[in-house]
Amino acid sequence: MSNDVADGNQGEKSDGPSLQKLGLIGAVARAMAEHQTAKIKPRENAPREALTKVFGSSKQPTLVVDIDGEEVGQYTVGLTKDTFQIGDPAAFEAFAVEKNEIDIVITPKPSFVTAVLARARQNPETGAIFDSQTGEEIPGVTFVPGGKPNGTVRWTWKTFRGQAIGKDVLMAAYRTGRLNEYLTETPELLPKAQPGASAD
Repeated sequence: MSNDVADGNQGEKSDGPSLQKLGLIGAVARAMAEHQTAKIKPRENAPREALTKVFGSSKQPTLVVDIDGEEVGQYTVGLTKDTFQIGDPAAFEAFAVEKNEIDIVITPKPSFVTAVLARARQNPETGAIFDSQTGEEIPGVTFVPGGKPNGTVRWTWKTFRGQAIGKDVLMAAYRTGRLNEYLTETPELLPKAQPGASAD
């Protein structure tokens, strides 16, 4: 049976790929996507734990990845930001009552809390927290310094004029087997382990 008949075209000519070919393309794409989800995606942030640990001792926030001197991209440790938070709820509630910013449930209005924390600043000499808009001291608020690992890392491809050239460098090395020695402990990432690869 010809592909035309299998496709239901009954001999009609088509300018594009046959329905059967489109079906196979879709099936291959699905197989690769499933393989990606199960085997490859979990490896995306392989250096996260080690890089976070290194940052804890050396404060090194980035890991530049290169192949024989050609930069591919870099991982960057995700850091927390400086924030202000309610450290003494009772004191802050009293402050909110004074400002008539209390909901019926006797809790500071969320909009008030958000606005006050956004305007909060700390006096570097006294450590007092104050409202940068009104200058008055804000009771019950504490300053939480940032700059600490938040448990994530961010990957950035090396780019040139808006193009991710690092990805091209990486995949060229991957296809020619130059990365095989680094992937011996993760055989599922070797080229021959990918769907459609030759068994040789």
